[in-house]
Amino acid sequence: MPSQENFDLSALEEDIMTVLDFHELYGLQIIKAIEEASGGKRRLGVGSLYPTLHRLEKKGFVTSKWGDDRPEERGGARRKYYKITALGRKVLRETQATRANLAQWQPTFEGV
Repeated sequence: MPSQENFDLSALEEDIMTVLDFHELYGLQIIKAIEEASGGKRRLGVGSLYPTLHRLEKKGFVTSKWGDDRPEERGGARRKYYKITALGRKVLRETQATRANLAQWQPTFEGV
């Protein structure tokens, strides 16, 4: 089981896990989903995507599998599909709840 410190998600990890929530996608689909969903405000390159996916796999938040499609159908490229795990979904929900609480926080002026 991952240590508690591994339960912290960076903004990039949260973005990737959010688009993988209820979707099984390959790398370029993840990049496109983040760009489309953000209206082009969030852009992700392959140099950031794959190390982040590997880190998420190591934490147990994401799993991957090779696609069943034949590589010759796409000029030799084979697609690896990623999906969120139950643990990943739990951590994502906790992270989203924390961010929502931070956004709604109001200061209390006790003791002032």
